Amino acid sequence: MRKIVKGLQLLLLLGILFVFAMFQGGFVSWFLFYSMLPIILYMFVIPFYPIHNWKVERKLSERYLQTGGHIEVTITIKRKFRFPIFYLVLEEEFPESLRYQDIGKKKYQYLFEQQSYHRSRLLKKILYPGFQKEFAIHYRMEHLPRGKHQLSTINLRIGDMFGFVDTEHRFKVAQEFLVYPAIKELKWKQQSMSLEEGLMSSHIHDEKLTNVVSGVREYIPGDRFSWIDWKTTARKNTVMTKEFEQEKDSQIVVILDVAGGLSQSKQLVFEAAVEWTLSILESLRKKDQRMSFYTFGKEEVFFSYNQLRFQFPAVQNYLATVEQEQQISLAERMATPIKELSRGSVVLFVIHHLDEWLVERLSNWEKQDYLLAVCYIISEKELDAKIEQYIRSLRLKNISVQTVTEKQLMQEQWEVQASR
Repeated sequence: MRKIVKGLQLLLLLGILFVFAMFQGGFVSWFLFYSMLPIILYMFVIPFYPIHNWKVERKLSERYLQTGGHIEVTITIKRKFRFPIFYLVLEEEFPESLRYQDIGKKKYQYLFEQQSYHRSRLLKKILYPGFQKEFAIHYRMEHLPRGKHQLSTINLRIGDMFGFVDTEHRFKVAQEFLVYPAIKELKWKQQSMSLEEGLMSSHIHDEKLTNVVSGVREYIPGDRFSWIDWKTTARKNTVMTKEFEQEKDSQIVVILDVAGGLSQSKQLVFEAAVEWTLSILESLRKKDQRMSFYTFGKEEVFFSYNQLRFQFPAVQNYLATVEQEQQISLAERMATPIKELSRGSVVLFVIHHLDEWLVERLSNWEKQDYLLAVCYIISEKELDAKIEQYIRSLRLKNISVQTVTEKQLMQEQWEVQASR
């Protein structure tokens, strides 16, 4: 209907000029009519021009990068025949996942207010293609936040030189890229429940401890040939290896809280928790420390020691896409015991919310012969008397608590403290 109305308006304008020339007569009147005729005809064609037949492609300079990085984007437009295009407006529609900007460690100075972390990205550019059949546009996206981002829609609009008529079309050009959390250098401070290299258990399985088979799992590079379960392998048509009790005995267990308790306005706190967790896992992996990793949310996600050792990119992929869940709290999830967690293990929690119920759950876990340590991500302005009371209560129960604020997050080297 819009195109029809525009066409009728142009016909009316052409008719007015013709009537004017007929009644007025003379060179000037007819010159005005004939000089405006091709322009009006061009305007009449624009609303019906088949812009939807254009071929639009998008190329990304990278598909995998770290937070705070940048990416170069090239959009190429091709058409089959030459037709004069006075101007072209190109608009890239960005997803909600790109509504943040990551400026590295400096972003943590806004841990409390977080206004600067939000950024409304907009790309709108004007081209003057003329008679060109192929043309391109380049732009750069900077300070990319963690996550899997999908660019899906490009909007193109063309019109006449006076802006009287135009036509547009939305092209679906789906393309995604993955931004991994940044990994910071970590230092382990001397502590009573030491994680120093001299006290680490060996990653090599003892023959005397691998005689109790607890189940089977898929083959992981590094497994011994003698561990293959041939019957299960033949039945499932996939190489399966035996799982022993010792594989479930992890000296250090890292648990990331992805459950509720944090509002969307505090997204930066959750980002800090994810980066802190990944940095801990990478530091322990470099030290060849026996460990495992959990996230507690609506569903429990578990990565074994072998997965952390040989399939660490899978852990990075998971932490690049993990999002906070609001359906369940960490305290509620801790009510269910973890079968893989053996007594005497060091359990390191990375949390962003602390309340009375969670203090009670942590106290109950401490009674089960676990050595607990808590890294609590919180803005310094939110450390009120109530939170301080919760922290003192945990420390009185021999649970190590480290508060991680803007001051610690903005340091060149992060430090993990597990002293009581």
